[in-house]
Amino acid sequence: MSTDRFGSASPRRTSLLAIIGLILAVGAFFLPAVGAIVLGAAAVVLGVLARRKLKQDPSTGPSWVSLTAIVIGAFVALSQAVLLGAFLFRR
Repeated sequence: MSTDRFGSASPRRTSLLAIIGLILAVGAFFLPAVGAIVLGAAAVVLGVLARRKLKQDPSTGPSWVSLTAIVIGAFVALSQAVLLGAFLFRR
């Protein structure tokens, strides 16, 4: 059995939840406000779930993928919510 550069016998694999969350977060950039809010929130949820899985089992992969999904998803969801709120509640 081969080892990686850190001496671990099993290779690190990126969590599927983190990958899906990152794809949803990036895809939210291309949607209108309501869809972007929903996809951004879903990306944040999947990123948080991937972070929890990473803390339970560190061999699930690099943490930057789940952090990126959380940050991008939160940015898109919050910015679109502010823009939608400003549009709907203008005087």
